[in-house]
Amino acid sequence: MLEHFKGDEVFVKKILDYQFQALHHQRMVLTPFYNPHEQEIVRSVIGKELKVLSYGGFTNAENQRMIICPDFYEIEKSDFEIQLVEVIYRQQFGRIQHKDILGALMNLGIKRECVGDIFDRERCFFACTKQTYPYIIQTLKQIKKSKIKLQECHEDIEIVHDYTSRSFILSSMRLDKVVSTMFKVPRALASEAIRNGHVKVNYKIVEEVSYLCHNSDMVSFKHHGRVKIVDENKQTRQGNYVVSGYFYK
Repeated sequence: MLEHFKGDEVFVKKILDYQFQALHHQRMVLTPFYNPHEQEIVRSVIGKELKVLSYGGFTNAENQRMIICPDFYEIEKSDFEIQLVEVIYRQQFGRIQHKDILGALMNLGIKRECVGDIFDRERCFFACTKQTYPYIIQTLKQIKKSKIKLQECHEDIEIVHDYTSRSFILSSMRLDKVVSTMFKVPRALASEAIRNGHVKVNYKIVEEVSYLCHNSDMVSFKHHGRVKIVDENKQTRQGNYVVSGYFYK
């Protein structure tokens, strides 16, 4: 099986262990937060032998915890042990953004897998595991220059992504060309970033500069943001590709 998941072998071994626990010990296994790529692997590995459910605390959450269990289990949202938290602050020192909240949590020593989606619009929210919440609320008192207050949230929050779109002409759909053109960096810098594991395609690190991107691929560039590629099914007279880039805010 591992040969079908090149680059994800360690993760797959962990999921196989979860599968063994759920199948042979007839128990419910609760995972950390997984991104969409990891969620897809879990469902592929587990197959139909067991029940696989996921929930991220928010409606339309990308990062979700998963439950793997025998069919006879009746699962409720509370079983996912997720805490939604609102970050309350005064904006006199500027807006607090996704990267600021994530950075503050990582600086506390919180593992990324213990934090779900972060939402930073008129109000700021994040999801975390219930196990880490007491430590976070006791320790996190300031983000950037703003003093903050953390408050449990029991609302139904829907995540709606804002984005800006721009059109591009690409001579190639190679990853280095896509990153260089869309993020406006030299191609050599784009290639170096890819080889260093700073670029993801559909939430998975891709280190091949010649990797060919496709329609609807999500490309993430560390410290630069992420963009969804939309093929406009057009070509210039020179045979170049006309695509749109939807940049997530």
